[in-house]
Amino acid sequence: MYYGWWIVIGMFGVLTVSSGFGFYNLSVYLNVLVRDTGFPVSAVSFAITLFFLIGGVGGIVIARLINVVSIRVLMIGGAFVGGASLAMASQVESLGEIYFWFALFGLGNCAVSIVVSTTLITRWFPGANRSIALSLTSTGLSFGGIVITPLSAWIIDIYGYAQSMQWFGAAFFFFTLPVVLLIIRNPPTMASDSLHAKLTLAGWTYKDALQSRFFWMVSVAFVFCMGAQVGGISHLFNRAETSFGLSTAALAIQVLTLASISGRLLGGWIVMYVPIRGFSIGCALLQGLGLGIIGVADSPALLLLGAGCFGAALGNLLMLHPLWLAEVFGNKDYPRIFALSNAISVIGVASGPFVLGFVHDGFSYSASYLTASSLALFAVSIFVFSRSTSQPVSSPVQQ
Repeated sequence: MYYGWWIVIGMFGVLTVSSGFGFYNLSVYLNVLVRDTGFPVSAVSFAITLFFLIGGVGGIVIARLINVVSIRVLMIGGAFVGGASLAMASQVESLGEIYFWFALFGLGNCAVSIVVSTTLITRWFPGANRSIALSLTSTGLSFGGIVITPLSAWIIDIYGYAQSMQWFGAAFFFFTLPVVLLIIRNPPTMASDSLHAKLTLAGWTYKDALQSRFFWMVSVAFVFCMGAQVGGISHLFNRAETSFGLSTAALAIQVLTLASISGRLLGGWIVMYVPIRGFSIGCALLQGLGLGIIGVADSPALLLLGAGCFGAALGNLLMLHPLWLAEVFGNKDYPRIFALSNAISVIGVASGPFVLGFVHDGFSYSASYLTASSLALFAVSIFVFSRSTSQPVSSPVQQ
């Protein structure tokens, strides 16, 4: 068996843990912290903002270290920091403590999440199977929401926030560690006569990529796209529970993640035959539609329909961002190119939960989700005007 597929399996597991205790569980933490501490939604939402902001900046550092430090060392360190910070977040008594531990959790989580996983996959799969490999790997992001998030909500409900967070921290570290030690490896790029090595090292330089209009158009579009997406995800549990009860809230998260998985797997096949740009526009439109439906939903069924549309879109958009950049700029400086673009998009990721929380406090959750829908549709307008840029002579992408 080609070893790259073992990397897919291993990173699927790591992303399941990373997104389950991080990305998708944030809405559960938000709900419990607001309930137990009495702090406003907007104030607690800022902890989620810090989680993503620190994670985005940390991803730039991780991208620079990938070529000089063992990727396994980076991931083990991230798993330890992430697990320890989750466990320590069990003792928070003030907003300052909430902010500190969730910021540290973002730093640890970024070392085992999207920058590392997409770098490994794009290097192990420089050819035609990249979209399939990336879609399968990133499905772990959604699988974490299906398996870990509902279980986490149940555990917190039974055992309380403090005890549960200590268990979550331990699980974050001890589930990640064996996968990293037993499976994760860098691709074989040292053999200069290897076609795999040549494809892996081909592509644009970091400097050339930053001088292209395409890089900035796509990065800015994902600011709005991810702001709408992460804001919508982080408040979905709370939106559903306050309107329709705990069972609907848990089911909404499951529908979101199931739609994300099925949509992404289908999308990984679709982008082998259709342009990524057109598919990205369609997914961003679907995301705007789903968020709008959640905003106006007056019944559990309508809210679940919106969660399904939203999930189908977000599963693909998370995959399309790295895939699109890798297709245009190649592998040579991919970690730094994607890490910077991802960090730029974190402006939206970090502000999305806070913006929706702020609008909620001033108006309602309906207004929050309609705001998120508008952000997604604005991203569509930028995608429409984006075009792949011509290759610089100094760093051609080998096809």
